[in-house]
Amino acid sequence: MTDADGVIADYLGFGLPGESQLARARRAALFDALEDSTESISLVSYSSRGLVLIIGPEPSALLAAESLVGSMSCLILATTTSDNMSYLSVGYEKRQVAGVELPVIPGKPKSIFGYLGNFEVIIDRGQREVGLAKVMNLAGRGIDIVLDLTRDPLLRTELLPLGYFAPAGNSLSLDQALSEIPNLIGTFEKPEYVQYNPNICAHGERGIAGCTQCIDACPAESLTSLAERIVVDPYLCHGMGSCVAVCPTGAITYAYPNLARTLDSLRRLLTSFREATDKAAALLLFDSEHSGRAIEDAVGNMAADIIPWRIEKTGSAGIEIWLSALAYGARSVMIVTPLHTPLSTLSVLESQVKLANALLDGLGYLGDCIQLIDVEQLFKPGNLALGAPSRFFPTATYGGLDDKRVVLQFALDHLIQNSNANTDVVDLPNGSPFGEIVVNTDRCTLCMGCVSVCPSGAIGADKEKPRLTFLEWNCVQCRICERACPEDAITLNARLLLNSEKRMQVRTVNEEISFRCIDCGNPFSTQSMVAKMEEMLRGHQMFQGDRLKALRRCEECRLKAMF
Repeated sequence: MTDADGVIADYLGFGLPGESQLARARRAALFDALEDSTESISLVSYSSRGLVLIIGPEPSALLAAESLVGSMSCLILATTTSDNMSYLSVGYEKRQVAGVELPVIPGKPKSIFGYLGNFEVIIDRGQREVGLAKVMNLAGRGIDIVLDLTRDPLLRTELLPLGYFAPAGNSLSLDQALSEIPNLIGTFEKPEYVQYNPNICAHGERGIAGCTQCIDACPAESLTSLAERIVVDPYLCHGMGSCVAVCPTGAITYAYPNLARTLDSLRRLLTSFREATDKAAALLLFDSEHSGRAIEDAVGNMAADIIPWRIEKTGSAGIEIWLSALAYGARSVMIVTPLHTPLSTLSVLESQVKLANALLDGLGYLGDCIQLIDVEQLFKPGNLALGAPSRFFPTATYGGLDDKRVVLQFALDHLIQNSNANTDVVDLPNGSPFGEIVVNTDRCTLCMGCVSVCPSGAIGADKEKPRLTFLEWNCVQCRICERACPEDAITLNARLLLNSEKRMQVRTVNEEISFRCIDCGNPFSTQSMVAKMEEMLRGHQMFQGDRLKALRRCEECRLKAMF
């Protein structure tokens, strides 16, 4: 095995066979791509002493405890008891299990928070809700591991917190839990997968709700809303990347590996293969933890122009990476979805693939250039990379960028420049991160409320006169402006303008002649705003007769008229 083969095997988890020209070029391209691929990462640490709380009917809990005593410290929260257990002053009784006395606490779990080494459990005991740690007078951080044997587990997220096991009556799942739990003593580390930039988040502004896509997409419920921003709990995060894929602004980014390094590696990979073979490769993205073994088994029967590339998690590579791969010369991009893929992550991937292919179809790139494939498809010859042959155009050279919107702009501009598009606009599905606002000028009073809440700077105002402006590329279709408009004058239209200059150009969407004060003649409002106020207040007793004229005066002249 050569040094290059060793580097490739270390990265992919397996070697690549074949001595044809294409097979050698594939290995050489991978070796080029992996050059200088190391990067520093932030880590999240868990510390567990091995204290296991078993929740469930007492007989079942005691039976499970027999498999754990000796290697773990156990206590039992008995949701039903085998006899009339009395409430002792200390709050629990003891049972002998395999020669070890285990505390058994009667009660029902009301809520569970936390993760490996730091679980907090609230229990219901006789009309009172109390913390289990208080009942047991536990020192330190509380419960390390929870084995929930109830038929209806308290935590129901698609991806459960590390250290929480809920077999839900499945004997195989229980056996697996009992075999894994003894290994959870000590200190454990994982990457801090995502980073969050609140300055460009479109979750909300000034009390107006906006984008919730990242929260809705997370299979672990590790993201929560806090006023107008979100909070990411790195201890609950499994790194699936769904939040990164759907974030329209790039406020959430994948930290390991970061976007800039991924782009640079893929650029080297795809251009190297193309230069060596004069062919466009198909890129096969896979999660090594759950798909690596299947890829290894199937790679010997794959065409040598299909290049497998490991990604951290199934959802961690999104549309900006897929489109960039095509701009770098790939003929197609395939994402392997293993059987374990959470439904929320799969839904996100399907919506993003739909968006990517809508863009590419509009540009005249025929066939499904971006595809999701399940593991079984790997073993069906001819099922991979069946899309239309890539149009052979110059490959993009951009890289080193860690801003999602900037990367998308570069990728789209390159693909548009080399397309056969016969249209100026590509219509996109609702919820897409590109589009325009449509302003009903008959309703709009130019109050500029939309300007004050736009999180991306897409909507602007003119300091010199009543004029509402719009920069289409900045719009992420978050709906905050639509919800904030008191006149319901704004609607959204998801689309992509193919003309880059028009997309980046500030345009006027509404303007009026200023209303001038009837006393001093200075402009202070708009014609429509004054008319709206007069219409609303005409019947009010404080604005009868000449007093309605107060609305036609600027603030300074209004005060003068009063005194």
